[in-house]
Amino acid sequence: MQRTPEIVFRAMKEDSDGKPLVERSARALGVRISGPSIDIPIDEKGEVIPETGGMSVTPDSLYLLPYIRKPKALGGEGRDPVFSFQVINLPSTLALRRDTASHALVEPSKSCLFEEYEQNLHGTREEWVKCHE
Repeated sequence: MQRTPEIVFRAMKEDSDGKPLVERSARALGVRISGPSIDIPIDEKGEVIPETGGMSVTPDSLYLLPYIRKPKALGGEGRDPVFSFQVINLPSTLALRRDTASHALVEPSKSCLFEEYEQNLHGTREEWVKCHE
């Protein structure tokens, strides 16, 4: 079993206030629920379930970001700044599940309506800190 990271990273578009942009996108604070790449499935009751998906993050080091997301200054081709989040600040309504050495998911900690999960995810916005352009 892999240890829980203390910090996670995500490359995201920056909003006008310097915080991550909130939207349903792979490049923002949010998850995709339609199109060819769905981040978390929604069941027939409109609910999301733990350990089925969520918002992708990179644990431990921004150098582990996928090439497509890693900023050019770090040897990648990403267009967005990198934000960091201290895992200790994750609310009890959300859970972090590490699925590989360089990838983790921010998921609901219990079954809930998708709108509740999305609201909880967006509620972390102020805790994200830009750490690299």
